[in-house]
Amino acid sequence: MKPLITAVLVDDEPPARERLATLLGAHPNVRIIGEAGDVLEAARVCAEDPPDLIFLDIQLPRASGFELLPLLTTNPRIIFVTAFDRFAVRAFEVNALDYLLKPVHPDRLAMALARLGRPIDVGGEMTSLERAAATPLEEEDLISLPEDRRLRLVPLRSIACIEAKGNFTRVHAVGAPPAFIRRTLAQWQELLPPNLFMRLDRSMMIRLGAVRRLQVVSREKVLVEVEGLALPLELRRRAALRLRQALDQS
Repeated sequence: MKPLITAVLVDDEPPARERLATLLGAHPNVRIIGEAGDVLEAARVCAEDPPDLIFLDIQLPRASGFELLPLLTTNPRIIFVTAFDRFAVRAFEVNALDYLLKPVHPDRLAMALARLGRPIDVGGEMTSLERAAATPLEEEDLISLPEDRRLRLVPLRSIACIEAKGNFTRVHAVGAPPAFIRRTLAQWQELLPPNLFMRLDRSMMIRLGAVRRLQVVSREKVLVEVEGLALPLELRRRAALRLRQALDQS
């Protein structure tokens, strides 16, 4: 049985809240415990009965939905619901679980709820927003990469490889410059689908579909040509054998 998820609906248009509530009726594991029409009312509702999940409109009277986040006393997961797609990048900046465009389609809502993934551990050490950020990604997902002081959304399947750089990683995506992310390789390993990505060693992950050629140089050295990289990667024999086995099985 799926765990019960408590939710609050925040939208200044009652018909929009009513429609979303109707759609959520098809998901018995989600229970609506409150509604609000603006940021201050939403902060009060969430303080009185902290939810696991907030469906949050962005364009609200007197303040945007983003301004609710620092007013929350807990860290619920956030699904933004809006009529405009221009806020998508900022939504990903605050680790939103998902971003739904109005009118919300039932299948798209089901997909967003499916991303909740693991049961919500209210008493755990990880905050809900951190759990949202740690929700495993799927092939069709987009991720945000910093570029020239902005964020660029790129398809997950465009990532070629990820290199460890201390507590940071350098992400190589096809058709984009390398991007430094404050996320460890171990955290990436939790996020990325294992059927698409493989951790080769302590310092490198690779998308299996990006591998173009393996060249044996010596008994202990193999060069791997990867889509989007100017120079091949150098692997030790053991890592190369694991990669070859994964490629044969994919």
